[in-house]
Amino acid sequence: MQVLVEVERSGFVESRHLGMAVVMDPDAVPLATVGDPDEPVYLRSSAKPFQALAVRGLGVEAALGLDEVALAGACGSHQGEPEHVASVRNVLAAAGLDESALRCPPSLPSSREARRRVSEPASVYHNCSGKHAYMLAGSVARGWDPGRYTAPDHPLQAVVGDTLADFAGSPVEHVGVDGCGVPVHAMPLRGLALAYARLGALAAAGEDGPAALVAAVRRHPLMICGTGQLDTVLLQATAGRVLAKVGAEAVYGAVDLERNHGLALKVLDGSPRARGAALLAVVQALGWLSERELEAVLPAAVSEVRGGGEPVGAVRPAKVVLAQG
Repeated sequence: MQVLVEVERSGFVESRHLGMAVVMDPDAVPLATVGDPDEPVYLRSSAKPFQALAVRGLGVEAALGLDEVALAGACGSHQGEPEHVASVRNVLAAAGLDESALRCPPSLPSSREARRRVSEPASVYHNCSGKHAYMLAGSVARGWDPGRYTAPDHPLQAVVGDTLADFAGSPVEHVGVDGCGVPVHAMPLRGLALAYARLGALAAAGEDGPAALVAAVRRHPLMICGTGQLDTVLLQATAGRVLAKVGAEAVYGAVDLERNHGLALKVLDGSPRARGAALLAVVQALGWLSERELEAVLPAAVSEVRGGGEPVGAVRPAKVVLAQG
C-alpha cells in the first residue's frame, strides 16, 4: 500500500489516505501496480458502464426507442440536475412506467442549485436513478417482471453479473446489496482495471455496445456525473480521451481511450474526500494528462481544508511510485 492522498493544513500534513491501484492492458497484462492487485473489492458505481452494456444488450434501443442520452445516463452517478431528471423520466415513459417503479431510495439532488428547486426527496433524484430506469427498461423489453428488477435472482441481474465477469476476466467473488438497492459485485481490483481496458479496446475496434457507450458519454459528458464534477470534467478536458467512473467507498475505474489502458483504484478507508485526489495521484504518475488538462481538472479533484471559515490547505494528491508489471 502507498499514501495516495495527503491532507495538508497550514503547511503541515495532518492526515494521509492509503490506497491500492492497478493498470492493465486489454490482454490482461498488468502494467503498473500499487499494493495487491488481487485484493477483492466491491465495484460499487464503477461498474455502471458494464451494467449499462448488459442492459443495452437486451435490446432496449430497438424495443423502446431509447437513445444515447439514456445510455450515457445509465452509466452515471448524477447530481439531479434537470438534464438528468428529464432523461430518467424519458426512459420510464418509454417503458410505460412512472417514477413509482424506481426502487432506489428517495433522495434530494446532490447539486445545490438543483436541490433548491425541489420540495421533497424523490427516487428520481437519487444519483443512481439513471441506472435503475435503464434496468427497468431492460426488464420491460424482455418481458421480465419489472417489480423485481433489483432482486439478485432476477434474470436481468444474472445478465449483469455475467457481463461484469466477462469484461473483468474474473468470477464474481461475492454479491451484496449496493447503496441504491441493486446487487453489488466483489472481484479482484485487477478485474475492474481489465474491464475498463477491454471497454476501450472493444470501442476502438468498433464493437457495437462498447463503441456506442463511449460515443454516448463523449457526446453527453454531463450525464456521467454533473456540472463541475470530476468524471464530467475529465471527459471535457481531455476531449473524451479519459473516461473515469467513481464508486462509493472511494473506488475508481478509468480508461485512457487512446492507449486502451484500464485503471482501478481503492482508497482503503473509503473516504469520499480522498477519491478524486487519489485518482489524480495515479493518473499523474501514469502521465495520462497534459499540463493544460491537469490544470483544468485540478479544481474538481482537490478539495479545500478550511480554518476559521477560510481556506488553509487542501486534500491533495500524493506523489505515487508505481511498481512496473
